[in-house]
Amino acid sequence: MSFDCQKNLTLPKIPDQSVYYSRQLYLYNFTTVTGDSHSNLTPENVRIFAWTEDQHAKGANEIASAVFYTLNNSNINGIRKIRLMADGCGGQNKNTIMLGMCLKWLSTSVEELELIFPVVGHSFIPPDRVFAGIDKKIRRQNQII
Repeated sequence: MSFDCQKNLTLPKIPDQSVYYSRQLYLYNFTTVTGDSHSNLTPENVRIFAWTEDQHAKGANEIASAVFYTLNNSNINGIRKIRLMADGCGGQNKNTIMLGMCLKWLSTSVEELELIFPVVGHSFIPPDRVFAGIDKKIRRQNQII
């Protein structure tokens, strides 16, 4: 399973610059993809967690909770080892909250859990394919209010 946060989307999106000086709201998107980098992106293996900054912050607790939810709701029958692939963001992935969540989940499920942090610039994780599709659709929208 791989997971990542998309860049923050600023709302509203309006074609002129008047919104630049207005109050803006961030939309956060955290996506998990189950399978390898060659797997098709389907509703069965892609989970998108989206929320705005007024609902909650984007921190280690939110990311660990989303990963825990995805792990708990995945079909892992007959699987001995699970690899989690994440970027090296210290505030979200490389921290004791994520490790504690992994240990809690590991104690009740599979035999082995591997947490991978790829070398910066030398990796391609499936959530990036999801983000590219979202970005493409957003660019086509003249405004989002």
